[in-house]
Amino acid sequence: MNWKWTKKLGVLAAAAALLTSVTTVTPAYAASVTATVNWGASQGSTTSYSYGLNLFKAQEGTAASDTNYKANVSYMKPGIVRYHRGDQMGDSSTGEGWVQNPTTSAYAWNATKINTILTNTFSNNPVRMINIANWPAYMDDGTGKLKTNMYDAYAAFCADLVQIVNLNQGHNVLYWEVTNEKDDIYANNMAELATIYKKAYDAMRAKSSTIKIGGPAFARPDLTARVDTFVANAHAKLDFISYHTYNSGSTSDTNASIWASAQGLGATTTAIKSIISTYTTRQIETFHDEFNISWNPPDGRMNNEKGMIFDALAMMSITKAGATGSMAWNESDGWYGKLEGWAPYNKRASAHLYNLFNTDMGGTIAATSTSDSSKVDLMGTYGGSWKKLALVNRAEADQTVQISFSGWSTSIPGNTLFTVKRVYGWGVTYDSVRYDVLTSSAGYTLPADTVTLLILDENNKTYAAASTNYVTNPKFDSGMTGWSTWAMQAGDDAADYTETYGGRDGTHLTHWKNAYYGVYTYQTVTGLTNGTYTLKAWVTSSGGQFESRVELKNYGGSQINSNIPVGGWTQITVPNIAVSNGQVEIGFWSKANSGNYVYFDDVELTKN
Repeated sequence: MNWKWTKKLGVLAAAAALLTSVTTVTPAYAASVTATVNWGASQGSTTSYSYGLNLFKAQEGTAASDTNYKANVSYMKPGIVRYHRGDQMGDSSTGEGWVQNPTTSAYAWNATKINTILTNTFSNNPVRMINIANWPAYMDDGTGKLKTNMYDAYAAFCADLVQIVNLNQGHNVLYWEVTNEKDDIYANNMAELATIYKKAYDAMRAKSSTIKIGGPAFARPDLTARVDTFVANAHAKLDFISYHTYNSGSTSDTNASIWASAQGLGATTTAIKSIISTYTTRQIETFHDEFNISWNPPDGRMNNEKGMIFDALAMMSITKAGATGSMAWNESDGWYGKLEGWAPYNKRASAHLYNLFNTDMGGTIAATSTSDSSKVDLMGTYGGSWKKLALVNRAEADQTVQISFSGWSTSIPGNTLFTVKRVYGWGVTYDSVRYDVLTSSAGYTLPADTVTLLILDENNKTYAAASTNYVTNPKFDSGMTGWSTWAMQAGDDAADYTETYGGRDGTHLTHWKNAYYGVYTYQTVTGLTNGTYTLKAWVTSSGGQFESRVELKNYGGSQINSNIPVGGWTQITVPNIAVSNGQVEIGFWSKANSGNYVYFDDVELTKN
């Protein structure tokens, strides 16, 4: 037996004895976040109403009929839309209101104007909800409350709208919501608001047995005592319950706090479902039918990629909590809209988000987890052979995520390609990514302030072609051919050599010497097309070195170092090597004590 092998056997035995006490060094390019997805475990389901919208601009004559406006709302594919404006009870002859003579006893709905609005439909044919936000000024007692002698008149007024819209005009609106954010005005007497609601319900139900009637569009569902009193008194006549949340009143609130609040919005639905269950076993639907960042606009974040991240986090939280539906406020205006509030109604970032969520994120909700939801949050859905995963990077910096999947129906080879759809502040990109990249320890890169969808049809998988490995003699089967050595001191050039002993697949490169040593083994790969590359290599190390790392340099950027982990054979990955001069030097450096060893094998440099 060669004397070097005899010496190394002793080192290996000592290392094995000490393995349990050795601290593993984390590779420099380990993923910043880990996540799990179990396609075999259900955590509820989405509905066709999960990603809906409020319609504000649609109630302005010029917008309602505008071709670009209608096309861009249809592009977002909302499964449900809610017609709501705070000025609905205004004079229809002078503003955007729906009422004629609202200040006199001659008040009446303007049927012609309402028909004009509702006739302008959308090509994706969303289900519609009409909110009856208030009552005409004639009925108001001057404090925002309905005059007590007008309860029946208000109920009849609500019923008149059902008669006009569905029976006379044939618009077949399914959902009817009575009042909007009146819980502040009736805070000390929610039972009275329930009485008003029930009278309206009875009158509207007399007009149609098929419509769904609900409300009251709570402004403060977090004040659960109000919700409890209303439900206690109205539950028998509630087809659905609705509620709103706005998370901030100040532009100085940090993005991180805004996004954290979005991730908690599902708790509102959970609390309301709990209240309902104390009074009835009836399945009362739940609609989180207004949400956005600010109750005190303007807040520019609602118009850009920051608002898009908020919307994604909010919709995921609300949907996971089991809400029947959600409707963001709103589809188009200057402060809040997913579209700009003026012609040609250009799409903002959230418009693309809604398109992708309504296109792809329906189905059964998979069980998922994330190691750090302050960086990356996620939601998976599946149906049939389709598997879809949304990843939201809310860290305000690029992140890498390593995903552990389970519950597949078929085997998923490493070169299986997932379709990638990614929303930026400026639009959408389409790409693909390999399964082994998603599951690698180095992780898959998620750019800052983006939402990424990963999509796979298990029954129609496609596969990546074999990538070109630009490394010469990557498995060291031809000895040191293609590789060069630099020695720290005389004699250290003997500290790198090839052998099969202790290998994982035939021959490998070894760094070892029976004395203190420093040695660098390297190869300069030339003739590369500029772009980003990934280096992978299999390594195993005894530990104990002063320095032990992979080095990437002379590629047109700053030197990249990735430390070698201690322990058994491990594949390390260095991603995103931005080559700008047509070459890169790949090197392995060891500065070590006598008997310390590192083995290297299967070195791979591929273009991304």
